[in-house]
Amino acid sequence: MDWSKFEHHFHESWHAKVKPFIESEECDGIYEHLKKRSRKGHSIAPSSSDTFKCFNTPLDEMKVVLMGMAPYHTMIKTINGNIIVADGLLMGCSNTRRLQPSLEKFYEALERELWGGKRSLQNPDVSYLSKQGVFMFNASLTTEINKAGSHLELWHPFTKFIIENVINYTGIPVVFLGADAAKFQKYMAPFQWSFVLKHPASAAYRETDWETEGVFTKVNKILKDNNNFEIQWLQEL
Repeated sequence: MDWSKFEHHFHESWHAKVKPFIESEECDGIYEHLKKRSRKGHSIAPSSSDTFKCFNTPLDEMKVVLMGMAPYHTMIKTINGNIIVADGLLMGCSNTRRLQPSLEKFYEALERELWGGKRSLQNPDVSYLSKQGVFMFNASLTTEINKAGSHLELWHPFTKFIIENVINYTGIPVVFLGADAAKFQKYMAPFQWSFVLKHPASAAYRETDWETEGVFTKVNKILKDNNNFEIQWLQEL
């Protein structure tokens, strides 16, 4: 792929890291598949302008990685047409301004772990986390509408590349959400902090509480001990 067509999608701190992959044959294969499916009338989420949105977080400001499976695969009908729910950030649903069940479970669990159950501002826009250095990443950057996780294999080479060539050199904690995301744990460097939790979507599906197992407290302790910094995971009402 021609790097010049893609560089504006990434914060400049990522350019040198991702350019080799963007210019590779593997990336050509991803791009051609997406174009082919689109030409056949298949809708893809998120929109092309949001596909690499998580890479707006400056690489040198990243504090922790949250990695899920894939973007939301749904659209919402409005009087002005259909709106794609996925906005390019893990669990983000700012396009519709409607909280998705998995994100609601995420907030409720953090309220229990960190605030003793006190209610927070359950914001559909999770960019407040990415602005603090939380890399809100999905193992698959796209999916077909109404086909959950349909592009997981397609994006596998890219996600493997990001872990091996970027994340492994940061030393920051990584939290894998769900079994599909956890498959990438094997590519992490030895002794790097990593945690595996079930995805909040599974709790939403079963209508049960999502369990954080104290992971976000542990992550903040790691950040505090190493950088005297903590993520404000929740927002006040």
